Amino acid sequence: MNEQRAPCNICLGSDFEPYLGPLPCGRSLTRCRDCGLVTAVPASGADPDAPVAAPNRARGDRTDLRRAAAVMRMLPGGKVLEIGCGTGSFLAALNPARYDVVGVEPSARSAAEARSRLAACGTRATILECRLTEAGLASDRFDLVAMFGTLGSCTSPRTTIMEASRLLRRGGYAVIETPSLSSLTARFCGTRWQPLSDPAAEYFFTAATLERLAMMCGLISGAAWLALPVGWPSPGTLVYVARKSGSPVRLAGLSELGPEVGKMAPMGATH
Repeated sequence: MNEQRAPCNICLGSDFEPYLGPLPCGRSLTRCRDCGLVTAVPASGADPDAPVAAPNRARGDRTDLRRAAAVMRMLPGGKVLEIGCGTGSFLAALNPARYDVVGVEPSARSAAEARSRLAACGTRATILECRLTEAGLASDRFDLVAMFGTLGSCTSPRTTIMEASRLLRRGGYAVIETPSLSSLTARFCGTRWQPLSDPAAEYFFTAATLERLAMMCGLISGAAWLALPVGWPSPGTLVYVARKSGSPVRLAGLSELGPEVGKMAPMGATH
């Protein structure tokens, strides 16, 4: 498939092939032949008024408590940024005595609820009602940047991860949760896989495509161990952890990467 269209968001390639579709939401998927990134495109003859299933972003309070517990075991304290913070339940679950938090949320209603929630629990917090590229945040400011279920709906994942990398201090963590096309759940469900019915989702990742994107943006994987609590991530979901390159902390070399990735297997496991 080589019709005129925007280049691949990861490798800027222009050679695409059909991947899956048409989907119940009236779209199909194409895959970049060079890097494997899968992108949603309107299906030929699709009805734009056809109903679609409600998106499932898994932003329940219980899930965010588990996310916060995992992050607190990895990072004892510091400055945390969440991109697409919703109503602030993850940021509110972090220990207010140990963390300063910033949330970026384009929805005015969700941003207002996040401010109220964080004020009620005494967390030192700033909630910015905008997109990440409009936030005007200073470079090298954060110890951890988190994205939970929002990367696939970004206008440009490449731009978003590059900006996240700019905002991280050397050695800072990026924690990204996203639906995984390489999961057993996705393969079993095919076009019935629930994330494919999210009308806001434009990009779908495997562990390999997400790692390629992260490394292109100055992040290094395989050097962080994140113990995941029971119940997170949900089936079909990938949790990817990386650190900003240039860290004074010694990172695993190529000869040591295998054992490190082995330790991280629960983190990147597909369900």
